[in-house]
Amino acid sequence: MNRASASCVSECESHNAVMDTTITRALGFFFASWHLRQPPLAEATRDERARWCRDHCGVFAGRWFALGVGLWLLFMTPFVSSVPVAVLALVGISLGIWHIAWQIVAQKRAGAPPIEPPVPFREHTDDEGEDDGDGKR
Repeated sequence: MNRASASCVSECESHNAVMDTTITRALGFFFASWHLRQPPLAEATRDERARWCRDHCGVFAGRWFALGVGLWLLFMTPFVSSVPVAVLALVGISLGIWHIAWQIVAQKRAGAPPIEPPVPFREHTDDEGEDDGDGKR
């Protein structure tokens, strides 16, 4: 194990050691701000935290959107038409929008993510015959 992966393992273990109760696991599953307040991100620079937000806030937004839309669809059924379910759905959708906005602000600060160069494809020649891509000739 090289030095970089050893430090990552120790940082990840210290980060995961904090998630020992159900409440902290739920906070860690739904909120990006919880991760930013835990080590190693708590000691990170502003640019490193912005890069982390740029790369991860979309996942948190997706979780909130899924929860909000699921509750809204449940509210729209004739069986569960209660106001608290509708309010929770709107709160979930709002928190999804909040996380997306946070990701956009972080991307402005940290810059665009690195993009890998395209993979070169082989030139198709007439000698190879017709191949429609399914592996059969």
